[in-house]
Amino acid sequence: MTITPPVSETAGTIARDNVRAVFNHIAETCDLPPMPAAAARALRLARDPDTTTEELAKVVRSDPALAARVLTMSCSVLYLRRTQPRSLHEAIVTVGFQGLRRILMAASVRAASGADDTVAQSLWAHSLATALAADEITKAGGGEAAAGGGDAFIAGLLHDVGKLIFHLGDPKAYAQLGLFDAAKEHAFFGATHDVAGACVAEIWELDNAIVQAILGHHGGGDVSPLAAVVARADRIATEIGYGSVATTDAVRAAGESPELVERVRTLFESERALFD
Repeated sequence: MTITPPVSETAGTIARDNVRAVFNHIAETCDLPPMPAAAARALRLARDPDTTTEELAKVVRSDPALAARVLTMSCSVLYLRRTQPRSLHEAIVTVGFQGLRRILMAASVRAASGADDTVAQSLWAHSLATALAADEITKAGGGEAAAGGGDAFIAGLLHDVGKLIFHLGDPKAYAQLGLFDAAKEHAFFGATHDVAGACVAEIWELDNAIVQAILGHHGGGDVSPLAAVVARADRIATEIGYGSVATTDAVRAAGESPELVERVRTLFESERALFD
């Protein structure tokens, strides 16, 4: 597989040549999930302020499974709607362009997680829980949380997409990783999951803030405000029982309000059902 390496400064202090080599290694050895064509086009349109709702509806409508997902998700408690919209146009009006971006990304990640693949299903549950937690943190506002803005849900959703890539590429090697170990990941796959995930985010042409958050969600050195939000959300996801790996009390959501944790738990149960 030949893929043009990412061109923006995704790696922070990591040398550009090393990132390019890592990217090529991932492309050659792992199963990089393509963004569904309709979702990719709709995401590009949703970033354009001149796009109309009908233009977006036309693109989403071209993929029946995606259209059905948007209609279903528009009934989410996040959008305060009690009945299912009568049309795709009405559904997009309900969720808004930012909400549509979230649904498209979530549907794409969910599609890559096979129903019979228990590891991928576990990663999906952790990703969704982290996304919802990141969104709730930003809604609470203030400081680092406010800086996350509308990207927090997507950054949380994709923070561990590198792990999914590793699992899809070599399930046996991924099964040997256990607890997060950067040295092991690099030895088995030639990269850590955060670098792999950042590369995938660039393939999908996501905002640089999201790329940087994926790259920095394990901390260490200076990290972006959005990466700090995702790190907190990651711990909350673990606290409610959806950690990405076996964990210890040391990485649980110490310091987060019980109300926030419980709100995320409740949201997760309702949102997960919409994707099943």
